[in-house]
Amino acid sequence: MSNSANAYLSKDGAPQVRESVVGFFDILGFSQVSMACASIDDSQAVLNRIVAAIEDSRKYVRDYFEGRNDSLSNWSLKFFSDNLVLGLPVDDTAVSAVAAVEFVLRCAQRYQLSMAMSGYFVRGALTQGPICLTDEIIFGSALVESYQLESKASIVPRIVLTEPLQRILVQPIDDNVLHRAAQALICRDVDGWWFVNYLQVAETASGVQWDLVRRHKESILDSLSRTTRHDVLPKYGWACRYHNVFCRWHRSDRHYSDEYRIDRADEHSTIRRMES
Repeated sequence: MSNSANAYLSKDGAPQVRESVVGFFDILGFSQVSMACASIDDSQAVLNRIVAAIEDSRKYVRDYFEGRNDSLSNWSLKFFSDNLVLGLPVDDTAVSAVAAVEFVLRCAQRYQLSMAMSGYFVRGALTQGPICLTDEIIFGSALVESYQLESKASIVPRIVLTEPLQRILVQPIDDNVLHRAAQALICRDVDGWWFVNYLQVAETASGVQWDLVRRHKESILDSLSRTTRHDVLPKYGWACRYHNVFCRWHRSDRHYSDEYRIDRADEHSTIRRMES
């Protein structure tokens, strides 16, 4: 699915490689869920749930950005299996690097949170590099890099950022408001990786939407209750830790209650917000 059919097509309609901010995301435990199905009916039921979750998440992202007519409207999305690839060309001087990174971060945030609300936790990576992303083909070193990072560095349900994007977000720019807004979208983990702070979507001008936080908690606990594999449990443990850290950051906010936390002993984590 493409927001703009021309983002990676030349004037004569041929696919073209463009320097872009690129995201690659997949669903945690997708292969295990597929293999666990004991019958065709079970497989169909799981497929229906996943398709519905992806459709809801895609609509959530699309609706948020619908109607843009600025230089950031020329972006593309492509789904295949449980994977989502997002590309936003930045080889046009009209596109600010920080604005492009912020846009992709917000897309990633909304997709990741919406999938979590549906019970599917997402991991992935964001990078910058050459890619071609059309309805017919995905090609380019940026895709390979983001895929390798997703499989080697993400591990837990987080979307990590590569060093080029980190440099863009830390270097001073004239638009300090935009700079701070972009930095608010990321956190730094104990292992040094920067990742998308997707629960930040729950923060609004009128306060934290605690219902979203509650639903996130319920999704984590439900996933934990259905997980028996020793290699998967720590991944949801990380989601618990991130959830509790977010609650701790907002414990002085209006309508906060300890009921939104997950009962664990590791609330005081070394995850930190980048704008702090």
